[in-house]
Amino acid sequence: MLQWLSSLGNKVDHPMYNVEEARKLLAGLPPDGGKALEEISSWLEGVSATPGFPLADRIGVVKLLDETAQKHEAAVLTDFLRNDKLKEFERLKLWKALLAYWELLSGAYRLCLQELAKAGKPGGPPHPERTILVARALRALANEGKILHLRYLPVKPRIWQELAGLYAQAEKDQVLAEVIKPYPADIFPTNVRQEFLRLLMMDAAVPEGEQLLEIELSARVVARMASGFVIQAQRGEGCHFCFDLARPDRPVRYSAELPASATLRHFGVGRAAAAIQEIVDRHTANPAEPEKRFGDDFSIQDKLVVLKRLLAQWGDAPPKRGGPRVRIDEKIRVSGGFQAAAELVTRVELSGSAELTADQRMKVKQQTGIALQAQEATAAITEWLERDGGAWGMGVDVPRQDELWARIGALIAFQAPGHKSWWLGAIRRMHRDDQERAHAGVEILAKKPLSVYFRGLGEGAERADNWQSSSGSFEFTFVNAIMLGDSPTSGTRHEVLLKRDGFTPGLVYEVMMGEQAPNVRLEELIERGVDYDRVRVTWLKRAA
Repeated sequence: MLQWLSSLGNKVDHPMYNVEEARKLLAGLPPDGGKALEEISSWLEGVSATPGFPLADRIGVVKLLDETAQKHEAAVLTDFLRNDKLKEFERLKLWKALLAYWELLSGAYRLCLQELAKAGKPGGPPHPERTILVARALRALANEGKILHLRYLPVKPRIWQELAGLYAQAEKDQVLAEVIKPYPADIFPTNVRQEFLRLLMMDAAVPEGEQLLEIELSARVVARMASGFVIQAQRGEGCHFCFDLARPDRPVRYSAELPASATLRHFGVGRAAAAIQEIVDRHTANPAEPEKRFGDDFSIQDKLVVLKRLLAQWGDAPPKRGGPRVRIDEKIRVSGGFQAAAELVTRVELSGSAELTADQRMKVKQQTGIALQAQEATAAITEWLERDGGAWGMGVDVPRQDELWARIGALIAFQAPGHKSWWLGAIRRMHRDDQERAHAGVEILAKKPLSVYFRGLGEGAERADNWQSSSGSFEFTFVNAIMLGDSPTSGTRHEVLLKRDGFTPGLVYEVMMGEQAPNVRLEELIERGVDYDRVRVTWLKRAA
């Protein structure tokens, strides 16, 4: 430190006074991703707060810090999203590190742009990196918004204001469509318009109704498909949303009552809808075909679920609440997860179980988690406060001790006051209030669900009754399923719940609930929850 002070001379009063010195200091970053990201954030804060930086040096150092942080930010985000061993305080620490980094980075780029504007001469040529700096600032703001979504917090008003300011200036400078590659590692070119639309399209997808991994996957879809999105001053085809540059706030869906304004911008999925639908159609018909887009860390079924949801949310007829709600303010008994639900809802005991050997009974227990003999449910039961409710939905307060498992896509069995039977629901929306207390919206999936057993069948030589072992006994695959009973739609319901990753298209099962019970064929994955798959099925007559 003393050596650095003695050699300071006329240099700016900061250790990273130019790119060369910054690169030397960054060579000593800790190997831990979280600690490295925190250190880079500290450097960003210092570089932004230090006056007197030559413009070229400040821009160069900020860009280097940004590019150096990318692998560390990706590692921290992956840990936050996928490390199930983290304690809640550890996960919260990672989230805070991510949020601080993106906030400091967007602020650093805005400072560079402000200084660049002051240094420019009226009528002179624009700075060669101006558009790239705008794009990087917009992307940092979009990522800051995404990190807030990952804790079900609203995007801060400041972020909408800064997005609007950057876009309005770029519109004035006529650089919206300038083709650029903001980062050396970017595979595809982009422009300011596409970068601006990232957060708007993520927010229009209603992230408070997505699981954390779905929020991340949706963000990747937005980034990849952004060239097909549309934004314009007049409403056009595919422009179902609006954003006012003069009064920036969360985007709203267009309605005829919306007052006209010269600063109102209409945006939407545009021609990207056809491209997304083509992906869905191709992989629905050929589920084994690989799909490299959007990352190898998501399965094709995960991608299909999210792509279908995005098309619905961005379309002209998005899903809506089923009916009005009334104030309730009563306690309900709740238990979370597929296993608990399978124990608590009405159960149909295994037909023909008396004919099974002890080994087969053990296999059923191992494969389904539930013994054949009647037994008391072992599921943990807690109490939640139901704030309001309707025929097929309710709003609840989530106790802090349940926040670890109570998240978007979590399955719950619940028992309303005065009811003996257990109903089935899924958490669809979450938000946090000013005290960061969690509140959830629950869709009621079924009021008369049935927990049953399926026994695996094949086709022809692959049928289960041909799977004879060397000992002369038969080998069967047993699956616990929950049949969804009555629903908001009329007619027979062709949906069941299986344990997550239990869906294989075309697989046929024998439903073990009586001599005349049908077989069932798995057709389509409708939804993938935290620990369950919601599947459309076809009921088949059992062969004589």
